Amino acid sequence: MQDKFLDHLTLHYQPQMTADGQGVAAAEALLRVAQPTGDFTNTADVLAYVEKTDQVEVLDWWIAERACRDALRWPGLSIGINLSAGRFRDPNFAPRFIAMVKEIGVPATQIELEIVESSYIEDFETANLNINALRAAKIRIALDDFGTGFSSLTYLLKMPVDKLKIDKSFVDGLGDLKSTAIVHAVVALARAVGLKITAEGIENEHQWKLLKLAGCHYMQGWHFYKAMDPDALTALLSEFRIVKPF
Repeated sequence: MQDKFLDHLTLHYQPQMTADGQGVAAAEALLRVAQPTGDFTNTADVLAYVEKTDQVEVLDWWIAERACRDALRWPGLSIGINLSAGRFRDPNFAPRFIAMVKEIGVPATQIELEIVESSYIEDFETANLNINALRAAKIRIALDDFGTGFSSLTYLLKMPVDKLKIDKSFVDGLGDLKSTAIVHAVVALARAVGLKITAEGIENEHQWKLLKLAGCHYMQGWHFYKAMDPDALTALLSEFRIVKPF
């Protein structure tokens, strides 16, 4: 099948709202199956396939290029792109990515690469060379799913990132003393080192109010909007102001 599997895929985008819910600061690109088949009925099937066939890199670059091209539709809107940790271990990643952004013509300031914190980087030296080159080109770096891995503080100490995304598992536990204390501690830590904070997985108004009170800058979750296709996002942006995330 090789990279024919890409023909079945598309990207949807989930908005990240400002803390007051009145503006859209970003949208995260999320992989979806556009044409379900016997082999691919959902995203989990696709991820299992690329792992088994060693085509993770092929998928990463397809997502990156598609998201950058889609970003041209929404001037000024930051687009979050999830990439596997393996890309940041590749010493040629940053130059190749920066060249792709320039070729497509999307402003680098619109692009935000998300590193999944639970996917261990291993080679911090190479990762930081990539990250520093990307940030020098005005591409921002976000640490996704913060708190779900084994080395959260190590990542903060060793990697120059711009944003933390608090994982849904902590948001789900809001109201519980321990989870609430952890969220407040993470927000305080992030603010102390000059990072922006997005809370993920917000499903109700109670969670939203608690996270706003804690000091999160941006909100993402079904309480606001599910991931939507590019046309739906275009329609949504006609109703909200786009807010620069930094």
